[in-house]
Amino acid sequence: MNDLYKLKNPLFTAKDLYKMVRLSLIEHFPYSYDHIGTDEVLTIFINKELIRDFRVENIESERGLTFSGDNYERYKDLTREESGAEHSSAWYVSQVSKWGRNTLANLHDDLAIMRKWLHLTGYMVDNLPTDKFLQQETLTIADAAEERRRADRARLG
Repeated sequence: MNDLYKLKNPLFTAKDLYKMVRLSLIEHFPYSYDHIGTDEVLTIFINKELIRDFRVENIESERGLTFSGDNYERYKDLTREESGAEHSSAWYVSQVSKWGRNTLANLHDDLAIMRKWLHLTGYMVDNLPTDKFLQQETLTIADAAEERRRADRARLG
């Protein structure tokens, strides 16, 4: 598979991106997302979904990002590795704390593609959320092959 068509950011899934866009639009409702930076979207997501009191700011500096908040100080140096698909909030904070401007730019690109998909599928119109988007908390991506296997197993007993 061509890497050109994979998510560019190293941490978050399509389901996470959906939540990021949704939560940031709800936070700034009824305004459109035009004025919401990627750093703000990430901050809103982390504070609402993962852990309170963590702030990401994209500022003019050598690194490009600054981090603040009690939970940043608490978890920034976490070195424990977590295997598998599920990770703790502390792990996410420690990973994001290592990001630089390029990684945030990759997340920006992923969010732009997610917003495009949301427009094409009727979740957004004119850069604003529709009722459909406001009411659906999570993105459900069907796996047709897995559904067929489950149906076959149930049928065969």
